[in-house]
Amino acid sequence: MTMESFDLIDIQRARYPNLNTYSYVSKALNVKSRLDFILIAKNLSKHVKSTGIKASITPDHKTVHLCLSWPNNSPRGPEFWKFNDTILKDKNYTGEICELIPRIREKYESLKDKRLAWELTKMEIRNHTVSLAKRKARDAFKWESEISKQLEELDYKICNSDNLSNIDDILNEYESLKIEMQTIYEEKGYVAIFQSKWRWVEKGEQPTKYFFNLEKRNYNRKTISELQTDDNEIIKDKDKILETIEKFYEDLYSSKTTVSQVDYD
Repeated sequence: MTMESFDLIDIQRARYPNLNTYSYVSKALNVKSRLDFILIAKNLSKHVKSTGIKASITPDHKTVHLCLSWPNNSPRGPEFWKFNDTILKDKNYTGEICELIPRIREKYESLKDKRLAWELTKMEIRNHTVSLAKRKARDAFKWESEISKQLEELDYKICNSDNLSNIDDILNEYESLKIEMQTIYEEKGYVAIFQSKWRWVEKGEQPTKYFFNLEKRNYNRKTISELQTDDNEIIKDKDKILETIEKFYEDLYSSKTTVSQVDYD
C-alpha cells in the first residue's frame, strides 16, 4: 500500500519477475533473501538503463545498482591531467622512465638553451606518463569487468544449483574473487581521494563514498551547464555554450585599432 500511495515500483522485480537473485546471503544461517529494494517513481522507469543485484566485497550483502539515462545529458570530456604519485610504485613505469631519459637527452643535446631542453624533457616524460596511465586504467577496467562477470556467474550457480557436491570449491573461488575485487575498490578509493584534492586524510583511513562524492562535486562545480549572456538570454545547449565562450574570449583578446595613424601623428 505504501508503494502504491507514493506511486513507486520495485524496478528490479518489475524488469526481472522470474529471476532468482538475492541481496542477502548468509552461509552460516543458510539463509537467502531479498532485503533490499530499488524503488523509483513509475514515471522514471522509462529512463532506467539497467538495474540489477551484483556481488560485493561485503561478507553477506550484495550490491544493488540502478543506472539512469537522462535525455540531453552533456557528455563528460577529458579533464585536466594530474600526476598521481602512486604510479611511482610501479617498477615497470620507473624502469621505462630510466630508459627514456637518456634517449631524451640525446635527442635535445644540440640545443644551446638548457632551460628549453629541460622543458622539452619534462614534456616528453609527461606524455609518456599520461599514455601509460591511460593504458593502466583501461587494463584495470577490463580486469574489474572480468572479475565482476565471474562473480555473477558463480553467484548464479550458488543461487540456482541443486547439485551441492562441489559447492565448497565454488564458495572458495567466490570468496577469492571478492578479495580481489576489494583490492581493486581500495585502489579506486585512493585515486578518488587524490582527485578530490582532500588534504587531510588520516593514515590508514579507508576510502569511502564520501571521497567519490567529493570528486563528483568538484567536477560539477567546474562544469558550465547554463550561461547567461549580456542580453540576459539563458543558454543551456552545450554547443551554444561553447560557441558563446569562444566568441567572448576571441573578442577579449583580439586587437582593434581605435586611433588611426594620421590622428596619432
